[in-house]
Amino acid sequence: MINALRDTIRHLNVVRQLPDYFDEEERRLVVQSLVIGVVVWGMVFALKTAVHFVFETVLHWLEESPSPLLVFLPLLAGALIVAAIVQYRPVWVYFRDKNGRLHELNAVEGDGLERAISLYFASEPSLESTLTGQEGVEARWQLPTFTLAIRKFLATLATLGSGGSGGLEASVMLIGESLAAGLFKPRSLVQKIDGQLGLVGRLWRWWQAKDPDDLQTAQLSGIAAAVSVLLGAPFAAAFFAAEVMYRHRPLLEKLIYALISALTAFFLTDLFTSGHTAAFEISQRIVPPSDLRYFGIIILLGVIISLMSIYFGRLRASFEEWFHHRQPDVWQRHLTGAGFTALVALVVHYLIRVLHPETPGFELVLGPGELAVDMAFAGELTIAVALIALFAKMVATLATIGSGGSAGLLIPSLYFGTMVAAVLARLFQYEPQMLIIPGMTATLVAIVNVPLAAILFTVELFGTIYMVPALLILVVVTILAHDNTIYRTQREKGDMRQIVPGVSVQRVQVPPAWDGETLVSLDFRRRFGVTVIGRLEARGDGLSAVRLGVLPTESLRAGDVLLVLGEDEKLNVLAQAVWASTWGETAVSPDEG
Repeated sequence: MINALRDTIRHLNVVRQLPDYFDEEERRLVVQSLVIGVVVWGMVFALKTAVHFVFETVLHWLEESPSPLLVFLPLLAGALIVAAIVQYRPVWVYFRDKNGRLHELNAVEGDGLERAISLYFASEPSLESTLTGQEGVEARWQLPTFTLAIRKFLATLATLGSGGSGGLEASVMLIGESLAAGLFKPRSLVQKIDGQLGLVGRLWRWWQAKDPDDLQTAQLSGIAAAVSVLLGAPFAAAFFAAEVMYRHRPLLEKLIYALISALTAFFLTDLFTSGHTAAFEISQRIVPPSDLRYFGIIILLGVIISLMSIYFGRLRASFEEWFHHRQPDVWQRHLTGAGFTALVALVVHYLIRVLHPETPGFELVLGPGELAVDMAFAGELTIAVALIALFAKMVATLATIGSGGSAGLLIPSLYFGTMVAAVLARLFQYEPQMLIIPGMTATLVAIVNVPLAAILFTVELFGTIYMVPALLILVVVTILAHDNTIYRTQREKGDMRQIVPGVSVQRVQVPPAWDGETLVSLDFRRRFGVTVIGRLEARGDGLSAVRLGVLPTESLRAGDVLLVLGEDEKLNVLAQAVWASTWGETAVSPDEG
């Protein structure tokens, strides 16, 4: 008994030793996350405020103007400003799509999250770092940080403030990533400080991101803070940042630091907006029913949104193909996109005036779309108006972003789900929010592909009463649209990785026709112009033995996988030859079919 009491008292030392459990690295990451949250909040909150102020000013001017035709003026002016920003010292990032094709993206144009994803993984140790002589974080330092955030700020303000159709979220994510990276980027002044032995030098050496993992923690924190300012849901924001970056390999150790930044930004927003932090607010939460009829309609809603998301993805590819391949001139491309958006808004304006004069037509198409979502929640949209708004907003958003306007697709995705749900709510006579809230969950899964963040978003903003319908619709859209995502940079596959632009490592399965052949007998090097750097040999237990280097005289076995390094064009020739050897010379390859 005495020993037990002694041990009880002795173990109270855990309070005194608590700092020892919270080691130096963790303390540094917490401080960094707090600083990142403050810095990102400042710029994103300023952008959010400025966009709404300018956009409302433009709308007021249009309402007071003598002719609706003047809608072309602000949109064309915004497009000219964005085109000028894009042309000034352009910076390019790269990604490879699901078909292995390399794409070049201007860092300022279009959907900022695609760029943020590419920049996030730029610092990862890889074969690319070895071949280019850039080790780890140096790859990220080769690209702009603070200047990119400023340019994206101005381009987004010009695009959305002038009435361009799109959301703020993707732009602020790139801003958050760039600001967070910029806080750690070595600069000439920093290099001088780094050589000092005083307090400032020691502080910088403690602060700086020394390896890619430290840098990525900071980048993730910046993205989470940016999303938190917009959504007013810090937990969902932190999950969204982690989930969108690690879609296929979630590393939740970074989540706590992303959550610290998201909470910091959330509390600052709450302080400056008197508690109005949520992206969408409803005056009264209505408890949804739990009968089979309601759940059947939820399943129907999920099916429709899944089909809509697939259609939207294909439509986006067509728009970007048209704008970037048929309108190669930057100025012409931006002006064409703005003019097309204005034309869509004008058509909707006159059409809504006939069908439902009380509804403002321009606000159904232009800007982020929050007002139209609020109108849907309030039950103010008829079936015809909701359908017009759905299609018009979809086309206008793709025109804005496809032409290079600086905006995002996350909030428009929620808009699309809202309009589909508003139609079904009218048809089946439900309170709009009973279907709109699960509809928002569905579009976050079907289009953005972030199921965990979607559930957290629903629960944080609308309460646990919508957990069951949200989970049900999540299952439906995950089954039907699991491989669909608006962020093409998520689609990089394991069988091909970019090394440098135009050069890749690809996995090639040895076809039956090559069984027993050697690289010499196949005349592999001269015939294809690529280099075999490794081999995965199939074993009896279903696993593969990895070998680096393959002797030219080694016999190949059907089913083995060769790791091949080479130019993309030559790798494509190799892929065609393997396909022909497997299926016959007259077979049609997947790329051709």
